[in-house]
Amino acid sequence: VEKEECEEGEIPRPRPRPQHPEREPQQPGEKEEDEDEQPRPIPFPRPQPRQEEEHEQREEQEWPRKEEKRGEKGSEEEDEDEDEEQDERQFPFPRPPHQKEERKQEEDEDEEQQRESEESEDSELRRHKNKNPFLFGSNRFETLFKNQYGRIRVLQRFNQRSPQLQNLRDYRILEFNSKPNTLLLPNHADADYLIVILNGTAILSLVNNDDRDSYRLQSGDALRVPSGTTYYVVNPDNNENLRLITLAIPVNKPGRFESFFLSSTEAQQSYLQGFSRNILEASYDTKFEEINKVLFSREEGQQQGEQRLQESVIVEISKEQIRALSKRAKSSSRKTISSEDKPFNLRSRDPIYSNKLGKFFEITPEKNPQLRDLDIFLSIVDMNEGALLLPHFNSKAIVILVINEGDANIELVGLKEQQQEQQQEEQPLEVRKYRAELSEQDIFVIPAGYPVVVNATSNLNFFAIGINAENNQRNFLAGSQDNVISQIPSQVQELAFPGSAQAVEKLLKNQRESYFVDAQPKKKEEGNKGRKGPLSSILRAFY
Repeated sequence: VEKEECEEGEIPRPRPRPQHPEREPQQPGEKEEDEDEQPRPIPFPRPQPRQEEEHEQREEQEWPRKEEKRGEKGSEEEDEDEDEEQDERQFPFPRPPHQKEERKQEEDEDEEQQRESEESEDSELRRHKNKNPFLFGSNRFETLFKNQYGRIRVLQRFNQRSPQLQNLRDYRILEFNSKPNTLLLPNHADADYLIVILNGTAILSLVNNDDRDSYRLQSGDALRVPSGTTYYVVNPDNNENLRLITLAIPVNKPGRFESFFLSSTEAQQSYLQGFSRNILEASYDTKFEEINKVLFSREEGQQQGEQRLQESVIVEISKEQIRALSKRAKSSSRKTISSEDKPFNLRSRDPIYSNKLGKFFEITPEKNPQLRDLDIFLSIVDMNEGALLLPHFNSKAIVILVINEGDANIELVGLKEQQQEQQQEEQPLEVRKYRAELSEQDIFVIPAGYPVVVNATSNLNFFAIGINAENNQRNFLAGSQDNVISQIPSQVQELAFPGSAQAVEKLLKNQRESYFVDAQPKKKEEGNKGRKGPLSSILRAFY
């Protein structure tokens, strides 16, 4: 992550009269802390508490037994903001020292400087994550349901994060995690779902008016669930957790959708309970007391050992029940990807880009009717540690990256916002580089036309969802194949670049690989000769 050019690492010097810097008011809804904020001076430096951050990391790995309310995200982010803000604070300015205190201050200076430098690196990384409008970390999710068996989370709306993502306002991301031998109870939503299995095994069943279809899905399988379709999900594995990601496209309100559960649990009511008693009695030709007993809750006086309400929408299921549900489940087809209603696997075809450093699989709307209806492409990418996915940009598609396994550094290039609004002739038009360190569960958005590069710092696997995918073109800026720069005529290259056309051609031919290359260059440019124009090249932003 690129370091901020500031003097945060320095030790504040003693001053005759300590000043109390004013605190900038925090904007509502924003998580970013004020970089210049200083606490009020106190007589002695106080230590920095570190336990909160460790506690949050442990808590993220645990699923408590009690259901969390929908509003928990606000409090989690508030606590996280306080922790990050506390880590940002430098030690307060000490009072003017007396002569007997000067020697002790000099002895402690080196120790304080080292400690503050380490804390500055951690806080600087957090500031970058908060300021990058295209990065969505785990704290950007809101938990809808959570218990000891799993959880359902929804990512904040894209356009709330940044006005640059307005065209994603109609799309939402859901994440579902469940432990072995569990069931997500039947429900439907007022949104089209595109479900992708990230890890584990799932039995996904779609219920129709007169039948049901059950599928056994593995990592890399995808399936569209049309709006209003009742479905349920089983994790049949005895050991492995299930994790899936869902792209939701609401049909009633832009960016807003609801899940309607048939079951009445301690966490929520069945949507059938919204009907009046006489309507229910007429519909089922049964007394309401019996309907209430069977579908909704226990009768008064019912014994504790008898049937009771489930705690949440994710419940434990027995192995006998799993075997019964698995009998009708069909596996996804790896022979065809053109089915209109059956699951398909992203690895069912040969990769579109491949070499010893990585593989890039992709299914486009032209190849699959389910994706064509949604105007979406799906990709899955495997990269070896140290590999670089060469700089490129998408002509039309807005791409949502979902990091599944491993770590990566990503760099994205766009124009500076103030220069987009006001272009002054006397100032060069410059680009802005957005850098981020990505890890599992992070999501990163790549706008159309923005050049991007991905560097795998460990073995990496990520999924990509492309919005506005029809007729999208991926244009590479380096590599021996599919390089858009190499297609520019030499006469234009002479005018576009400081070097000659022959020098440009030689430079492009230095890289003999395509798509995936070693992140450590074999040749380093010596010197940087040539004329400089007022327009900053997008390639220069990667340095």
